[in-house]
Amino acid sequence: MNQAQSKNMWLPMAGVLLVALLLLGLGLYLVLTGEHAAVSTERPLPARKAADHAPDMVLIVLDALRADRVGAERNGVPLTPFLDRLRAEGAWFPDAVTACTWTRPAMASLFTSSYVETHEVVFAAEDEASGNRQTALPPDRQVLAALLQAGGYATAGVQTNGNLFPVMGFDRGFDHYTCSLDAPGGWVTQESLKAVPSLKSPFFLYAHYMDTHLPYQSPEEYRKLLGYAPEKLTAEEQVAVEHFLEYVMAWAHFSTGRSETFPLQELSEDGKEAVRLLYDASVRSVDEEVRRLVEGVRARSSDALVIVMADHGEHFWDHNLLGHGLSLYNCELQVPLILQGGGVPKGEQSRLVETIDIAPTLLRLAGLPAPESWQGKDLFTAEARHGFARTQSDSPAWNIEMDAVLTETLKLVVDERKQQVLLFDRKADPEEQQNLAEERPEAVAAMKQLLHRQRAENQRRRTGVQSEVTVDAETLEQLRQLGYMH
Repeated sequence: MNQAQSKNMWLPMAGVLLVALLLLGLGLYLVLTGEHAAVSTERPLPARKAADHAPDMVLIVLDALRADRVGAERNGVPLTPFLDRLRAEGAWFPDAVTACTWTRPAMASLFTSSYVETHEVVFAAEDEASGNRQTALPPDRQVLAALLQAGGYATAGVQTNGNLFPVMGFDRGFDHYTCSLDAPGGWVTQESLKAVPSLKSPFFLYAHYMDTHLPYQSPEEYRKLLGYAPEKLTAEEQVAVEHFLEYVMAWAHFSTGRSETFPLQELSEDGKEAVRLLYDASVRSVDEEVRRLVEGVRARSSDALVIVMADHGEHFWDHNLLGHGLSLYNCELQVPLILQGGGVPKGEQSRLVETIDIAPTLLRLAGLPAPESWQGKDLFTAEARHGFARTQSDSPAWNIEMDAVLTETLKLVVDERKQQVLLFDRKADPEEQQNLAEERPEAVAAMKQLLHRQRAENQRRRTGVQSEVTVDAETLEQLRQLGYMH
């Protein structure tokens, strides 16, 4: 499981329902939800080939990369020199937000251009004991890779996050889908470049890097480059910093009320800064891998469209939280987004956009129609818009259920479980330190109405099918190694 495996090797786990049930008995099944029958609302698209000028495309996802790290420095060393170059030469969206703050629902939203309540890829387990039941990508949802494939694109994916392995349905539409759990960036680059020569133009390559995800195991050379000095830490702090996942999970249990006390010694300010440095070293490391990948692809396809983004951000004690999936604050919700090459316009695009806008944009550039059920818009349209997001974390035990609605100037967060409402001025208070809900009740009422209408629309667009899979103990353990299913 930890070695690269092709899509064909995964087929017994991720094949169609009858194959999985009859041959392997993995328990892949569909659960009807709601009060109506499971009838797809999706209309089949007319057969259509990509335009003659359709660009080759490379979608690069940098897992858990904070938007504020792009263009930043540490100790005078740029963290993202190559991404800075792409940003200067392409389209840069400084106000891009994700649909969810943890990977599986966020990527489901990206690939299906729909909000979380629409595709319903959230946790499925009713309690800790039944954690082997997991929601998967619904089979009746139109996904980006399959639509490009039907339009004549050769498609390949290189995947390192267990939330997106074939058993979860995320290989749909890919001719080749190579997986290795939490593999380093060098492996992602190597496997991606290995796939490129066999891809006939136009092609769509998806590469998912985990370097900036917990536990921030950055290469030693980049730690030294940024000035990591473990000798300044106590022995106990050094262990906590360099094995940070255990610390994060203990903090999450404590900060969400699952445990009454924090069982570890809290890190000093030096210890906290050391954690941030290791994360930044991972950022610098993955920037180099993106450079290698893009330059390798461009040697084959000089004007390929490159899309670089994150699925979500990360907390580093912002609002007294760590990790991701537990909030809708900016440090998690805002993501970097760059498009360069393939004829896209250059320059900063300052308006609010969402990650669900990426798929319809790519189809438009390929000359292919987008499904009517998709909820995203073209990234390059000038119209004003609202943004919406939802998180339920990866397990009901976390007791997390939040919704957010954003305008160009305001952001409302409704915490369903705590019955709490937060209102922030997005321009004057980007770090979200001042809750304006009490002093601006009229704005709260207006934003709640926007959210109510959108949630009703999301539920209207549901197909009535929630897809669930029963995963084995090994897969669950792999998810736990990423900080999920605790």
